[in-house]
Amino acid sequence: MNNLMERNFSRRGRYWALASALLAEVCLARSASAQAAFAADSAVTRAQQAYTAALGTQSVLYDGAEYVDYTSPGTRGHQFFGGPEVQVGNVTYRGGTFLQVPLRYDIVRDQPVLLYPGQAAALMLVPAKVANFSLGSHRFVRVVRDSTVASDLPTGFYELLADGPVRLLARHQKRVAQTIISQNLALEYRQTDAVYLRTATTTAEVSDLKELVALLPDHQAEVQHYAKQQRLSFAPANRAASAEQALTYYYSLRP
Repeated sequence: MNNLMERNFSRRGRYWALASALLAEVCLARSASAQAAFAADSAVTRAQQAYTAALGTQSVLYDGAEYVDYTSPGTRGHQFFGGPEVQVGNVTYRGGTFLQVPLRYDIVRDQPVLLYPGQAAALMLVPAKVANFSLGSHRFVRVVRDSTVASDLPTGFYELLADGPVRLLARHQKRVAQTIISQNLALEYRQTDAVYLRTATTTAEVSDLKELVALLPDHQAEVQHYAKQQRLSFAPANRAASAEQALTYYYSLRP
């Protein structure tokens, strides 16, 4: 009798140990599942927080007034630099740099324009808050008129063609002109470009090689020889590119 009771207790002990082990495994599995779910929820939460923070940072761009197209119906051309299509660029605004934003540059009004994300609406960036912006490979900087510099440039945006002690800048502008097309009077946007050299003490417009070389503090003969060797043209259509090439060569000569 005693032996039978001992065997029953032994079996019960093994059953209890097995049940305890199974229960422990279930608890561990549930704990691991809960931890995984918590980790997933935390990852989602962090991603949402990062997105919200990024959106909040970007939102400082959208503090300007709405941009309304003022072009009269039937006017040929457009008022934008490069093309009427929205271009991807970067902008430094209110001290922060924002990458890959949809931009256009109205060169009639000297106004960078930002497309509001997901909508057809456009906003004007506040010019005084824009330090610089880019459209593709073209970089524009805001120049503030310096009364201490002789013949300094009016405040506005200029394309920065070459940077350094001597800066090469281009001013792109458009105006609406009256033209005759098929014996009918029509309005048409026409672009003009001016190139400037700006130093610490003076600013001057450059229309030919002679004017460019005269503003360089040194290596004038070398630059003049290089420009003639390369057959650089300072005709209006080629002036900016030729001046940029000449000044780039000038900086290659300096230590």
